[in-house]
Amino acid sequence: MVDINFVWLNSVHEPGFNYFDDLHDWWLLVQTKSFAKVRTDGAEVVVPPDTVMLYPPHMPAAYEAYDGPYANYYVRFYTDEDFIEKVNIPFGKPIALRSPESMDNLFNVLVKEFFSDFAYSQQSMGMILRLMVMKIAESVEDNSMTEQQRALINLRYDIQTRPDYQWTVNEMAQRVHVSTGYLQSIYKKQFGVSCMQDVLNRRVDLAKEYLQSSAYSSQKIAQLCGYQSIEHFCRQFKIIAGMSPLQYRKLVLAKQKKPDDN
Repeated sequence: MVDINFVWLNSVHEPGFNYFDDLHDWWLLVQTKSFAKVRTDGAEVVVPPDTVMLYPPHMPAAYEAYDGPYANYYVRFYTDEDFIEKVNIPFGKPIALRSPESMDNLFNVLVKEFFSDFAYSQQSMGMILRLMVMKIAESVEDNSMTEQQRALINLRYDIQTRPDYQWTVNEMAQRVHVSTGYLQSIYKKQFGVSCMQDVLNRRVDLAKEYLQSSAYSSQKIAQLCGYQSIEHFCRQFKIIAGMSPLQYRKLVLAKQKKPDDN
């Protein structure tokens, strides 16, 4: 069970603020929103905004303002579960967040649940906290990546979220700072698919979503998925999906009607 003791956003303190606690019996998760000085392993390090520290019960927590006011988000909680110990998070160490916006969103939802009286608030807060822990674990892994690995992951993220863009192997290679031949080699090794096939697969997946959920024509869907020719779109769709866009739409509609016929 997870029990939230307190959670707060935008806790702001004057320059000179200093926090130290080695007697707490709760877990403490802190996300800095300003520069801060953190004491860890007997040394002081300056950390930027959107750094997180996770302190287990009774571990000294020590941080202070640095070069101006101090601000953070924080949550104090109790748990008798071992989900935190199962992931690779170094306790009391500053960790740079890979996706600060995601953690911001989770903190905002957690605060709403904490100050509400919804039927499932307790269970919801436990699930949100687990997500926060997973996001920290992701950041730990990301911080151990090479710049090239990080560039590859960022490239694939952009391909998945922008399949309509006119991607070329040359531009992808420039973004990762490698040759086109080397990019194709390391991309396939990392993700199990070539970079351009990844683009085509994602375009077809997006086209399927439009065919299922909209009344757009094949011409319109082709444009939305980055194709400049309906013929090219239909040909690639059939190669990957095994049928034409029209056949796929008819198949989906037939499946959707079946429950109503019973």
